[in-house]
Amino acid sequence: MQKTAAFLKKYRWPLTGALLGALVFVALYGVRVLNPTCVDWILNNASPDPSQHYLGWEFFRRSAVRLPYIGANYSAIYPYRTSILFTDSIPLLALLAKLFSSLLPQHFQYFGIWGLLCYALQGGLAQAILARLGGVRPGQTARCWATVAGAGVLVLFPALTIRMFAHTALAANWLVLLALWVWLAGDELLPTTRRACLIWGLLGVLCAGIHLYYLPMVGLVLVGYAIRRALQKRGAAAVVLPILCFCAAALAELVLLGAFAANFAGYSNGYLNGADLANLLVPGLAASWEQDIYIGAGAVLAVVLAVLSLAVFCVRGKASALGAFLQRHRAWWIAGAVVLVLDAVAAMGNTITLGGKTLVTIPVPQLLMDVWAMFSSCARLAWLAGMLLALLACAAVLRCWNGRVAVVALAVCVGVQAYGMREELTKRFATYHSAETYANQSVLTDPAWETLAQSGRFSHLAFASFDFEHEEFWDLAAFAAENGWTSNSFYMGHMDGNLAAVTLAGEMNTLSADTLYVFLDEDELARDSFALYYYRLDGILIGSVEPLDLPSDPEPEADAHSMDLLLSDVTNGTITAQGVELGSGGEMMTEEWMLFPGTYSVTLTGSGFDHSYIYARHGLINEETYKLDIEFTTIDPQTMTFTFTTGVPLYYWRTAVHTLDDTPITVTAITVEKTA
Repeated sequence: MQKTAAFLKKYRWPLTGALLGALVFVALYGVRVLNPTCVDWILNNASPDPSQHYLGWEFFRRSAVRLPYIGANYSAIYPYRTSILFTDSIPLLALLAKLFSSLLPQHFQYFGIWGLLCYALQGGLAQAILARLGGVRPGQTARCWATVAGAGVLVLFPALTIRMFAHTALAANWLVLLALWVWLAGDELLPTTRRACLIWGLLGVLCAGIHLYYLPMVGLVLVGYAIRRALQKRGAAAVVLPILCFCAAALAELVLLGAFAANFAGYSNGYLNGADLANLLVPGLAASWEQDIYIGAGAVLAVVLAVLSLAVFCVRGKASALGAFLQRHRAWWIAGAVVLVLDAVAAMGNTITLGGKTLVTIPVPQLLMDVWAMFSSCARLAWLAGMLLALLACAAVLRCWNGRVAVVALAVCVGVQAYGMREELTKRFATYHSAETYANQSVLTDPAWETLAQSGRFSHLAFASFDFEHEEFWDLAAFAAENGWTSNSFYMGHMDGNLAAVTLAGEMNTLSADTLYVFLDEDELARDSFALYYYRLDGILIGSVEPLDLPSDPEPEADAHSMDLLLSDVTNGTITAQGVELGSGGEMMTEEWMLFPGTYSVTLTGSGFDHSYIYARHGLINEETYKLDIEFTTIDPQTMTFTFTTGVPLYYWRTAVHTLDDTPITVTAITVEKTA
């Protein structure tokens, strides 16, 4: 008891920051997400990413273990190998849970507990860093409370809120804070090079085992640590060895996780989604959601207060004291400046954009681009600069004012931060406090699904083509994972979609009795291509090599399906509930379909087609595309029909409509029918 009391007393303020983070989490997300057996709130998410994370773990849980790749998953894209790393399932937690899998309930998720941990660590580490940066000493109660208020700004850091239960592994912003803490406390925490190698090596393991994007961010903090060690003249070993240990530990873990041995693992197409650094302080400059690096209104206010505080500090005749402070900590400022510059370069990519305007695109050697493009959403790397900027701003307020003023100032910053994020916070509160979120919303309601699962006849679920964007896909994947079946199709980060599409189509050449085949939407056009018995459950067409005790699904008189025009890519036009409207210079490209060999008839309905150019194309992603040789059988301003025949599968098939002049064109429907 005495040791516990002593621990609580010593660390009461970091623990207070952690408590603040935990309370914010519970206020936003409630407590039902913490129930490890409750998974419906994950599967009901409007984004497919949480389902990917959870089901990636479920498939991995039941996957065979084959050394040396302890993180390999042989169930998600059976019979091929992928890695728990590429389903963003937080590999370290997945490995730990798999170790105790036999003791866990059938449905088990660790993402709710992970979320609580992230918020708590964000608050606790932010408080500890602010106390150090702000020069707060034990016994200065008001100033300690000010550090807790400052921690509140970091708890409400936009990247943490937006990523939580979206890209859940990327909510580990506390990893960057932990690295900053290790750097700041390095003199006491890492008295020897051996200790430094151990601690930084462990940080490498944490980064590689949570999400790859934290490797460069934490690695940049390590560079700052190494630069300061060099300026302290600690010797080459103290500078170089921690970096080598960090890289070696992360690399070894990635090998064990199967990162370099995963089938279908691919990387970026070579384009970098870089950051507009002005967006750190100015909202609305991001070119896309992925590139949004705004630090929040409250953090921006803290920066403004910090600048004003330093100005007042100098006006009071204390400029010399400020200069002496900077000189005394010269090694810190030099190292910190280098880290910020390197982070800015890494986050911007090779296209330099500032204030919403592209200034220059820098040619980059392909070898460097291949490495850089592994972190193609490189704007995320600016989270390091954003959090460091917020911490330094709050610390400056702490340094320049007495405790009570600092408490009020930083508490106002927290309020402004929350107000600036009010829409996002309100949306999350409403979502995670709604009973509907925790209800079973699966489209698989027919009791026959359970009968099939319990029959013992099937152990595999096979989708006819690679397309995970169908509404039913994730419910079917959940059905397979939770019943111990394998699946032939799944989505991974850094996935080679071309290889997956070609491979899945090729697998349909060999049918197996232990496999239940699924034909979603346009895949139904291929039903006559395979010698299967067909049935329909909850509107989903399934096929089996051997007959089932279910009513057969009659072959339709016209095997036709309509394309979803809402999924079209449109230039110089608009998408409405009625269809697509194209103006002068307008163009539309339909969604991408996989078409099996056969003869097809495509009918477009709308208006203005006598002023259009229509064609169909296919081809793998980022490779050469091919126009089909089509024949128009109906030519009319309101209706256009063309036919074509293919003897090979068509990957990523699309139909295009272009305007030829200023006459507007409306497309209300596109129907594809397989005629032979």
